[in-house]
Amino acid sequence: MNLFSRSCWASGCLSWAFAIAATTAAADEPPAVMFTVTVDRGADVGQGFGSLFEAASEDGALVVGAGFQDGYNTQLRGDRHALRFFVRPTDGTRSFRVEELPRPNDLTGTYLSGLDEVVRSTHGGLKAWDPAAGAWRMEPDVGGTQEVMRLGDGLLEFGDGQVRFDGRTILPPAERGKYQLFYYANGYLCFYHVERGGRGYRPFEDDADGFSKLYACPWTPWEPRVDLARASVLTLPVVGEMTFAWGRIGDQVVTGSNIGGFYVLEEGRWRMLLEPNLTVSYQLYSTLPFHGRLLMGQYPTGRLFEYDGRSIVDLAGWPPVPPGVSPSAREAQTTAVYGGELLVGVWPWGELWRQGPDSGRWEMIRRMFDHPPASDATVHPYEAESRDLPVANLWGQRITSLVTSGDSLYVSTSAKSPSEWEPERYPFLAPDRWKSYGAVYRVTTPGHLGAATAWTDGPTTFELSIQGRRMTIAQDGERLATADITGPLGDKLPGLARLKPVRWGDGLYGPFGGATLEGAVAADARASAATP
Repeated sequence: MNLFSRSCWASGCLSWAFAIAATTAAADEPPAVMFTVTVDRGADVGQGFGSLFEAASEDGALVVGAGFQDGYNTQLRGDRHALRFFVRPTDGTRSFRVEELPRPNDLTGTYLSGLDEVVRSTHGGLKAWDPAAGAWRMEPDVGGTQEVMRLGDGLLEFGDGQVRFDGRTILPPAERGKYQLFYYANGYLCFYHVERGGRGYRPFEDDADGFSKLYACPWTPWEPRVDLARASVLTLPVVGEMTFAWGRIGDQVVTGSNIGGFYVLEEGRWRMLLEPNLTVSYQLYSTLPFHGRLLMGQYPTGRLFEYDGRSIVDLAGWPPVPPGVSPSAREAQTTAVYGGELLVGVWPWGELWRQGPDSGRWEMIRRMFDHPPASDATVHPYEAESRDLPVANLWGQRITSLVTSGDSLYVSTSAKSPSEWEPERYPFLAPDRWKSYGAVYRVTTPGHLGAATAWTDGPTTFELSIQGRRMTIAQDGERLATADITGPLGDKLPGLARLKPVRWGDGLYGPFGGATLEGAVAADARASAATP
């Protein structure tokens, strides 16, 4: 049995139809608004599909939009096929509900992945969250891999030094060293080939001594296997170089190495934008396309850096350092768009930040740990208690994952790395403080909805509607997902009766990445769409 199979998936390129309409409503009722757009995404070769549309209300109080997020957080890529629909208040006034879920394991951490709107915990056994049962359920064995992505109507699987597509091996393991950290985008299967030779990091001398090589192999889903003879290969300056984050912007694929190298694949060839440096810390842990730029979470600043396809810029104050903690050794490990806003998870104090794109203001939603009290006396939590341990920052506090599903954001935590709990070694976390590490939370705020979409051959019609105080995503007449819009945001919905011009194929998810897009505004929900 294929764990991730879905009977509704069919082959071919995807076309969609969306429209916008406002119907007359009673004075005390929000208007009915429906968006319809026709999109042909073309063949799926791992590209990002970006924004479908975005529009602001005439009174300036609301922004509404939809699109596809293509983020990458610490060696796990998001679901490119999941459609996100949001409405946000431009004044940034929002409340967040945080609910702790049952633990998925007894380790001191976990990482989450999302596929087809199913959230999975990847450490301590692969488990899927069952919202109806309020419990984690163990998944069957998936052949040693936990990294998977939808590709057209097929499934691409990474792991064990090899790659499979729809159950067949397209790249076998390396004869020497190991293929690792795979990424498929823009028609290229990219990965690192590492042979450390049993030693630590050092400048490259020759292949016999050890190496790290960066591969970009042209491959499409209709080819039987990857041909390494066609690959673009770059031997990296440092033996042992690897990555925590891949990314893509337009036709470029990028990767930042753990030694500070930054490499760009453009027109089928690798080039080095930043040279690695064994004496200076510079690591990238997350990437997120955002308004046509690529945001990258960096260590040791704890800030987002911006790449526009030409140069890298440090975004000062994105996010800021909160009062009372050290500005040193901070890491923006995770990034996501939720509810039409930018969210960032920061080590070492487990901070969850949000930025309203309209105001540009940053606000810390909360620390995801309630101990110890924040302090600038040490760089990391429990550093003094760990002074006699081999690693002083072992109990730093990570937000390892920001995964959206339905109307929710799932947040996971970890120590420096997930490991077995040893109470005799760490009495300062006994009996239960250690359980903050490896916790999973469900965070919700009104105004966000996601749905897994079917890959179809030919046109398909999606309807994204806000009617009354409910937002809905439907495809070909079948409802995929729905959520209520409660509280102050629901009170502002009458403003959607009048919208400024719709920006088709543009928005916070970046420019539309498919072949063609058509959109229309209709007088009411029953009117037919027309090309703008």
